[in-house]
Amino acid sequence: MKRATVSLLFVFFLSACGSPEVGIQEDVIYNRPMPKYEFEYELGPGDVMEIVYHYTPRPDTNEYYLAVGDVVRVEFAFHPEVNRNVTVTPDGNVSMPQRGDVKALGLTPTQLQKKLTQLYSDDFIDPIITITMVEYNRTIDHLKRAITTAARGQSKLTSIRPDGYISFPVIRDVYAKGKTLPELKEIVQGEYSQQVDNLTVTLILKEVHANLVYIMGEIGTPGYFLMEHPYTVSQLAARAGGLLNTAERSSILVITRDKERRPWGRIVNLKKVVEDGDMSQDIVLNQYDVVYVPKSKIARANLFVEQYINNMIPSNLIGPYDMGGTLLNTRPIINDGIGNTNMP
Repeated sequence: MKRATVSLLFVFFLSACGSPEVGIQEDVIYNRPMPKYEFEYELGPGDVMEIVYHYTPRPDTNEYYLAVGDVVRVEFAFHPEVNRNVTVTPDGNVSMPQRGDVKALGLTPTQLQKKLTQLYSDDFIDPIITITMVEYNRTIDHLKRAITTAARGQSKLTSIRPDGYISFPVIRDVYAKGKTLPELKEIVQGEYSQQVDNLTVTLILKEVHANLVYIMGEIGTPGYFLMEHPYTVSQLAARAGGLLNTAERSSILVITRDKERRPWGRIVNLKKVVEDGDMSQDIVLNQYDVVYVPKSKIARANLFVEQYINNMIPSNLIGPYDMGGTLLNTRPIINDGIGNTNMP
C-alpha cells in the first residue's frame, strides 16, 4: 500500500509539472471583445446623490392653481370695508369675513372669484369681486431657501437611507433602492412638476456604496468588495488575495441575475485566460455577483484522504504520506538495543 501511495503521488507530481503555468509563447491579440456590463447600476443604501435645479421662468399658457402660501387680494366693488389680502393656509383654506374658512387650494383665481361671489350673494346684491395675485409660486421660494444655504449653490447633496428612501427639498421622500439613475430622475422630476412650474432637475451619482460583489472558496481573502470601477473575474481574484494553490482555475462559477432578477450561473475558465490569452473568458462582473472558486481535483482527493483515511485509520497502517506528499508520522523510531525497532 505504501508503494502504491508513493507511485500515485509521483504520477500526480509529474502531471502537475508537465503543464506550464503560463502557456502564451508570444503576443496574443484576441479579436473577440470582452463582455461588458449587462445591466445598469441599481442604487442602494449609502449612495450619495447630488440634485441640481434648473429654474427657467417663462410665460405659461396654462391656468394657475392656488397653492399653499399663495397670497391673493380680494376686492369687493362698492364694499371696500371687506377688501383684504388672504393667504392660502397649510390646510388649503383662506379666511374671509362673515364666512370663515373657504377652501381655495387647487382652485384657479377665476374659480375662487366665482365661489366667493356665490357665497356673498346673500349679503350683497350682485356682488362684484376681483381676485388679484399678490404672491404666488411660493414653493420655488421655499426651494431656493433650502438649496442656496448649501455651499454648492443651486444644488443639494443627499444620500439613500438604510430603509431605501431618499429625501429632497419640498417634495415627499422617494423610494430609491433598486432603481436606476434614469428611473429615479423620472420620479423626482414628476414630483417637482406637481409643485413648481418650469423646473427641471439633474441627478448626479457622487458616491457609490452599493456596487458590491462577493467572492468565496479557494481564494486568499474571501468576502465582499466595493467595485469603484468595472471589475473582471481575474481582477476581483487579484484584489481578494489571489487564487490558492488548491483552486480549480478552469471552472470558476459566477452567479449573477438576469433582467427578471432570476439567478443564473456562468462558468469562467481563467486557465484559458492565462494559457491561451482568451480574454473572452474574463467576464466583467455585475452588481451583487457572487464568484465561487472550487477546489481542484487533487485538493478534493487530498481532503478525502485527510478526512476519511488519515483521521480514521492509524497512520502506521497506511504509510507516512497523504495525497499531497505531506509527512504524516514523524515520531522517532526507538531501537531496543538488540536490533529490534518499534514506534511508540
